[in-house]
Amino acid sequence: MGIIEKIYEFDHSVLLFIQEHMRLDFLTPVMEVSSLLVNIGAVWIILSIALIIFKKTRMIGIMTLSSLAFCICINNIFVKHLVARARPFNTYSDLIPLIEKPTDYSFASGHTTASFASAGILARFLQKPLAVLIVAFSVLVAFSRLYLGVHYPTDVICGFLIGILGSSLIYYLYSKKFDVKSYRLSKHQ
Repeated sequence: MGIIEKIYEFDHSVLLFIQEHMRLDFLTPVMEVSSLLVNIGAVWIILSIALIIFKKTRMIGIMTLSSLAFCICINNIFVKHLVARARPFNTYSDLIPLIEKPTDYSFASGHTTASFASAGILARFLQKPLAVLIVAFSVLVAFSRLYLGVHYPTDVICGFLIGILGSSLIYYLYSKKFDVKSYRLSKHQ
C-alpha cells in the first residue's frame, strides 16, 4: 500500500470514528453554526471591516483582510483546483454529511484556511484572552468540517497550514513597511 492510500485510509477511519462516536444531538447545532459563520469568510470579513472603521485598530483590520484574501486565493484558486480531491461523501458511501453537500473540491478546507488566516493575524495583536478565544473558535471551525462530514482530516490540516503560513507572510510583509508592533492592543506593548 502506497503513502497516498495510507493517507486516504487514515482520513476515512478518522471520519468514520467521528461519525459513529462523536456526533451528539446537542453538539450538531454548535458545529453547524460555527461552520455557517465562516461561509465565504463572513465572520472574518465583518470583523476586519469593524476593525478598519476605528483608527486605532485600522491597520489590524487591513492586515487581517489582506491575510484572509491572500490565503483564500491561494487555497480556492490554486490548491483546490490543482489537487481536485473529491469530498468524503462522494468517495465513501458510508460517510454521511450533516449539512448540504458542498459542490467544490475538498482539499484544502477553505473554512479552516480562512479561520487561521484571520486568527494568525488577530492573535498577534489582541490581548491574550481574546487571542485564545479567536484561536479556539478557529479550532472549533476546523473540527466542525470533520464533524459535519464535508472534509477529510488532511484537508483541515493543510487548510491550517495555508492559513498560518499565509498570515505569517502577510505579517512579515507589513512589518517591513510599517511599525506593526505599535498596533498591538495588549497591555504590555
